[in-house]
Amino acid sequence: MKRMGTAMPRILIVDDDERLTKIIGDYLSIFGFEPELASSAAQARNCLKRGTYAVVLSDFRMPGESGLDLLTHIKSKYPGLPFILMTGLPSSTLRRIAMELGSNAFIEKPFELKDLVKTIETVLTPADGETMSMAS
Repeated sequence: MKRMGTAMPRILIVDDDERLTKIIGDYLSIFGFEPELASSAAQARNCLKRGTYAVVLSDFRMPGESGLDLLTHIKSKYPGLPFILMTGLPSSTLRRIAMELGSNAFIEKPFELKDLVKTIETVLTPADGETMSMAS
């Protein structure tokens, strides 16, 4: 469902697969999100210094720092910022670790883009049903 009458939530998408991040970003734009793309955890850190995001969507396995490293950084510097970890290497251990470190959701690749939108909407909607404001 496209968002009407509200500010477009900015989503930071972090994955070294630039083709995938573009596909995800284009799809999320259709649903009223404003995606920003980063190809590494280091690039994501720079984005976070410059901007405000409603949620971070990050791959687990990337060159250099992993998605778990980025998650740890975000939860220490931006504790209210929702984080979704995605991976093509699913395991119950990785899921448990991600959730213990503060990930708000865990998505296994390949996934349906419509399911990603549902996950993002769930993460952005607190229990009382009001949409969360962007975390900085």
